[in-house]
Amino acid sequence: MYGSSRSVAKMEGNNGSSQSPGRSPCLPRSPRLGHRRTNSTGGPGGKTLSMENIQSLNAAYATSGPMYLSDNEVISQQVIYTMTLGRSGAKLPYGVRTTAMGSNPNISQGGGGSSMPSDSIAFGCDQVSSSQSSLQQASTVPHSLRQTRDNTIMDLQTQLKEVLRENELLRGEVDVKESKLSSSMNSIKTFWSPELKKERALRKDEVSKISVWKEQYRVVQDETQHLQMTVQALQDELRTQRDLNQLFQQDCSGGRPGEPLSFEPTEENFHRLQAKELFLLRKTLEEMELRIDSQKQTLGARDQSIKKLLEMLQSKGLSAKASEEDHERTRRLAEAEMHIHHLDSLLEQKDKETNALREELHRRSYEGAPESAKTKALQTVIEMKDSKVQSLERGLRDLEEEIEMLKSNGALSTEEREEEMKQMEVYRSHSKFMKNKVTTRHHPLQLTQYRTLSKEHVDYHSASVTDASGLQLSVDALRLRLEEKDSQLNKKSNQIQETSEEKGTLSREVHDLKDMLEVKERKVNVLQKKIENLQEQLRDKEKQMSSLKDRVRSLQTDTSNTDTALTTLEEALAEKERIIERLKEQRDRDDREKTEDIESNKKELKELREKLSLLQGDLSDRETNLLDLKEHASSLVSSGLKKDSKLKSLEMSLEQRKDEFIKMENQLKKAQNAMLEAQANTELSERIVTLEQEVTRHREDSGKAQVEVDRLLEILREMENEKNDKDKKINELEKQVKDQTKTVAHLKHKEQVEKMCVCVCVPQDSLRQKEERIEELEEALRESVQITAEREMVLAQEEAARTHTEKQMEELLAAMGKVKLELESMQAKLSSTQQSLAEKEAHLTTLRAERRKHLEEVLEMK
Repeated sequence: MYGSSRSVAKMEGNNGSSQSPGRSPCLPRSPRLGHRRTNSTGGPGGKTLSMENIQSLNAAYATSGPMYLSDNEVISQQVIYTMTLGRSGAKLPYGVRTTAMGSNPNISQGGGGSSMPSDSIAFGCDQVSSSQSSLQQASTVPHSLRQTRDNTIMDLQTQLKEVLRENELLRGEVDVKESKLSSSMNSIKTFWSPELKKERALRKDEVSKISVWKEQYRVVQDETQHLQMTVQALQDELRTQRDLNQLFQQDCSGGRPGEPLSFEPTEENFHRLQAKELFLLRKTLEEMELRIDSQKQTLGARDQSIKKLLEMLQSKGLSAKASEEDHERTRRLAEAEMHIHHLDSLLEQKDKETNALREELHRRSYEGAPESAKTKALQTVIEMKDSKVQSLERGLRDLEEEIEMLKSNGALSTEEREEEMKQMEVYRSHSKFMKNKVTTRHHPLQLTQYRTLSKEHVDYHSASVTDASGLQLSVDALRLRLEEKDSQLNKKSNQIQETSEEKGTLSREVHDLKDMLEVKERKVNVLQKKIENLQEQLRDKEKQMSSLKDRVRSLQTDTSNTDTALTTLEEALAEKERIIERLKEQRDRDDREKTEDIESNKKELKELREKLSLLQGDLSDRETNLLDLKEHASSLVSSGLKKDSKLKSLEMSLEQRKDEFIKMENQLKKAQNAMLEAQANTELSERIVTLEQEVTRHREDSGKAQVEVDRLLEILREMENEKNDKDKKINELEKQVKDQTKTVAHLKHKEQVEKMCVCVCVPQDSLRQKEERIEELEEALRESVQITAEREMVLAQEEAARTHTEKQMEELLAAMGKVKLELESMQAKLSSTQQSLAEKEAHLTTLRAERRKHLEEVLEMK
């Protein structure tokens, strides 16, 4: 174009930081100016503007003088956007078509930043390039809304795809479970009759869970249909809004070209439109809240179904082959939980967006009403002035071009040149005056906007820097404190482990000493029993001696017999004395041995008591150390509870260990007072007991299976014996049938021979006898035929029974194969249980390590 476009571009460059992209700096030109320009510059014979036209323009400007603002007023060029559903809130110049959207749940604010092509209506051929930049700036808001609309639709489509994929996975799992249930129920009905009640209960649970899954699937399908319907409704609303915009622009462009287009809504229309937009926004917010509630309900139902699945998988004992499927299910469940957490985060983001939109609505409802009329009036005034300045500049350029053309042709006279020079001076003075007015109006606005923006930027930057520095310092201090506390807690835990190990060793030594004391006590009891037995023997001997002495005295008093009797009595007494001396010697020896054993036992008891006193001193020292450590650990835990949740868990573990130490102290006191046996490690014993119970259970199952196999083998043997017996019977019946057929043929032959004889030389009496014989034979034949028919019926029945028994044999063989497979699976279970225990322990260790890593990462993030 010409110099006017350059001046406008300069003005836009100066105001680029403050003006919004949704407003053009000038109103569109009227078709009269374009038509006048084409007529004035049509060729070298074009006419210039007359003095009457110039005076009329001056009069127009003079009449519109009060419309100018004073120098003290400050015009804010910030465009106040009104947030609408699919309609851009910026004030666009006439001739720019904005694409409108329907009620979209993801409401976004149209701002200037993205560019989009729009339909421009230009009056004249030379006006397109000058208004292109302003139209590009005016068309940014619909593009952002359209982009948000597309993003929301894409998000909805991805969510629908994910939901459908999850539904397909759940349906596959349900089908697999149904097939497994059907196969297990068939096998249970045929063989495992004692366990029918348990399997029926499990089947009822599975049926109820499957019904719950189906209901959830139906709900998800309804949600998907609802989302599809909402998407279609949004698309229909978009189409209707586009058609309305096109019709509106066609009506506006189809007006009379001679009249300037000045379509400005009144304040009442503006308030009415704003109320409508607020009502639509509230409706969309309520719809969004309802959708969020429904999504939360569906997520809660999915959580409950997942928990039920986990409980079912934990309660139901799976085979070794199904362990892999269980791992896959757990992985899928973990993925579903991650997806649920992602959806929760999305819901929180949507809640935040809705809250922000509500705040903006309230803010704009309070601020937008009083300022909208002023901004409209200011915009109209500025645009009118810009249009007048541009028209004057075009007129000056036309005149300059005509003057140059006339100078080149040399056809201008002096009078015409003077008139043209006067007109040029008038035009130039008027254009300078208008330019000065415009610059004086724009300059303070730019300064105020620049100052406010710079102040806001500096304040925000300083606040963000101070916040970041303070947060970084607090994070560093917290990290250092946490590292110190971790190191201290690790040291304390190591010390506690060492003390617990030392306590275990001391308890073992005490247990060994107790065993030694019990052995010594048993030995002392045995020796005491021996001493008591010897004392009883001595008492018996003394009684015997007293009885002998009484006899001797009686013999001495009563007998005064011969010397031989006396000598014999003396010899007997001597022998008795010898026996008594021997017994005394034996008693002395036993007393000595007893005293020696007692002294040795006393020495051992003294040594054991000294060891016990030393161990008790060590234990008291250790207990004092433990008390100190406990006090220090309690102080650390109390400080850690105030700072982080991780220290809370450590405090709980320390309290548990405190309880364990108190229990150990009580046990040691009881051991010192009563010298009782120490209790073994209950956890290992319980684990061993559980493993032994599982092994016994598996053995019982294998024994039951073996009993079933033996029973089936016995049934097979019986069936084989029955089959052999039936085969023998069939062979015997076949032999009988053959014999009967032979006898029948022989009888027929005899009858024929007898008939021939009767015909030749047999009298009538013999004929009668023969006839009677024939009748008897016929009856016998009939009876034999009946017998053969009955035997054939019996044979057919036996053949049918044999086929039935063969089928039963085949079914029993198949059942045998299944039982063998189940036995093999039970053996595999026995081997896999041990492996699964080891794998679970390894998995627990890995999970603990991962948990610790996650906690460390969380602490680092904090």
